[in-house]
Amino acid sequence: MVHSLFGDGVHFYNVAHRGFSAAAPENTMSAFEKGIKAGANMLEMDVMLTSDGQVIVFHDYRLGRTTNGAGLVNRLPASHIRSLDAGIWFDQKYREEKVPLLDEVLELAKGRVRLNIEMKHRRHDGAASLVERCIRVVERHHMSDEVIFSSFNLETLRLLHYSKPHLRFAPLYRHNLNPTPRSFPLQYGAQGVVLNHLFLNRTVVRQLHNLGLRVFVYTVNGLRRIEKMIGMGVDGVISDNPALVKSVAGQILG
Repeated sequence: MVHSLFGDGVHFYNVAHRGFSAAAPENTMSAFEKGIKAGANMLEMDVMLTSDGQVIVFHDYRLGRTTNGAGLVNRLPASHIRSLDAGIWFDQKYREEKVPLLDEVLELAKGRVRLNIEMKHRRHDGAASLVERCIRVVERHHMSDEVIFSSFNLETLRLLHYSKPHLRFAPLYRHNLNPTPRSFPLQYGAQGVVLNHLFLNRTVVRQLHNLGLRVFVYTVNGLRRIEKMIGMGVDGVISDNPALVKSVAGQILG
């Protein structure tokens, strides 16, 4: 068995994808609070920089899908983005829900759940600033030991590792990873990997575990797929419905 990720004896993570995003607007305080109450022991969120260098919790590069605003996030100040409605698109009862700052989510989660912070940006330009500001926020809350970072952009994680080698990180992959000692996670001392559940099999999970890596899978919402992933021995299931994951994990893992 791979050692506990945070040294606390926890070996399975029920990860609320953008919070409990099946029940509340994604990446909002309501979704994160609902995720905790539903039994998640880790919250997954996306972060990016605004034009004035604030770290906000938001998934898309453009505002239109989940707010009543428009335009590119990185070209607008945090004050404008936080003036928008980020909840009404989901349901009228979430009218006036705001786009949160990373600071706010850390305050909500501290001492309650671990965090998976996915750093997002389009190109390498600005990667160093995003990494530096994320580290600054996490350290300000004294939560370095409660967070694991992830990104599809390996350069971002490389910068993170060079800046703060003690911080935990797990690269994201859209397809399966062919694990070897020369693979990025082993070269740079990653604690795990985050893989697309559609391409995963038991052999790969075993190989990654043998290399000392934890295996997280995204985004798993169907009952049978959740059962299959837990049966394969993954270390974490990232789901829009953490209540369902809790129920399934309770039956399989006890």
